[in-house]
Amino acid sequence: MTISIRDVAKLAGVSTATVSRVMNGADGVTRSAREAVLHAARELNYVPHAAARALSTGRTRTIAVLLPDMHGAFFSELIRELDQCAHAHGQSLLVASLHGRLAEAPKVFALIHGQVDGVILMAPFVDADRRLAELPFTVPTVLLNAPGPVGDAPAITVDNAGGASQVAQHFALLGYKDVVHIAGPADNFDAAERARGFHAAARSLGMRVQRDIRGNYSEEAGREAGAYLATRVRKPRAVFAANDNMAVGCLEALASAGVAVPDEIAVAGFDDIPTARFTTPPLTTVRPPVAQQGLEAFEWLVAAINRKGRARLPPSPGTQPLPTTLIVRRSTDPAAILPTVRAEASRTRQGRV
Repeated sequence: MTISIRDVAKLAGVSTATVSRVMNGADGVTRSAREAVLHAARELNYVPHAAARALSTGRTRTIAVLLPDMHGAFFSELIRELDQCAHAHGQSLLVASLHGRLAEAPKVFALIHGQVDGVILMAPFVDADRRLAELPFTVPTVLLNAPGPVGDAPAITVDNAGGASQVAQHFALLGYKDVVHIAGPADNFDAAERARGFHAAARSLGMRVQRDIRGNYSEEAGREAGAYLATRVRKPRAVFAANDNMAVGCLEALASAGVAVPDEIAVAGFDDIPTARFTTPPLTTVRPPVAQQGLEAFEWLVAAINRKGRARLPPSPGTQPLPTTLIVRRSTDPAAILPTVRAEASRTRQGRV
C-alpha cells in the first residue's frame, strides 16, 4: 500500500498543505504542527514523491552535469568534486555524456527538460560558443572549459596555456632543449590552448619543438607516440603530453623499449590524475583547479536558481582563467623526491648538525 500525503495529514490532524510545507522546509508552520507531521511521517514510513514535490515547489533540487566523455580518471575526479559541491548545496546530480560530440547536446537537453533546476555543461570544443548559441537554455546554465560565455551562460575556464607554459619553463630550467608535444584532439579547446601555451613558451626560451604528434587523449595514443619516439635515431630530450592518460601510455612504451625516463627522455603530462603519482617513475604534471571550478559553478547556479523570478541573473564568475599548479615528480627531474622522503632527509640532516 502506498502512503500518500493525505494519510500523513489525517494522522497528524492537519491539512495536506501543512504537510507539504513541513516536508519542503517552508516557514509558516507552528512547532506543534511540524512535530505532529514529522511524527506521523515516521509512523507511516512516508517518503515524499519527488515529482509531486517538484510540481508543488517548482524545484527538483537536481543539477545536470553534462560531460564530453566519462571515460578516464580525470572525469571520475571531476564528478567526485561536483558531487561534493552538490551535497554541500543540498542538490543531487544527474550526470550524462555527450560521447565526445557537441551535436549530442540538443538531444540531452531535451531529455532532461523539466527534470533539473540548472545545468553544468563542460564544453571544451573549439567552436562551442558558436554552436551552443543555437541551444535554448531554459534553466540557468554554466559552462566549463568553453571558449567563452554563451548568452546568459557564463564560462569558467582553466589557464591551460599558462599550465603548458609552466612545463616548457620547467624543461628549460633542467636544460632540455629538444622537445616533442603529444597534442590532444584537433577540435578540443583545452588541447589547443595547451599546445599554444607550450609552443609560445618554448619559442621564447630558445627550445626546439621537433614536432607535434596528434593524439586523442587516450593511453593508447600515448603508447603509440612513445613507441614511435623510442625508434627515432634523434630522440627528443623531453616530451609534453597534453593529458596524463597519454603521458602514462608514453611512459609504458618507453619502458618497454628500454628507454630510461628521465635520463634519456623526460615526460610530463597535464591533469594530475591519481595514477600520476604511482607511475614508474612518478609523473610530472599540471594540476588544474577542479575543486575551485566546481565550487564557482555551483555558487553561481544556486544564486541563479534562487533569484525567484527576478529579471537579472547574478553577476557572472570572473572572466580570468583559473590558475594551474605544476607538480614536479621524477619523470622529468631525477632529483625530485617524495615530500615524505624529503622531510625525513631534512630531519636527518638537522640531526647531524
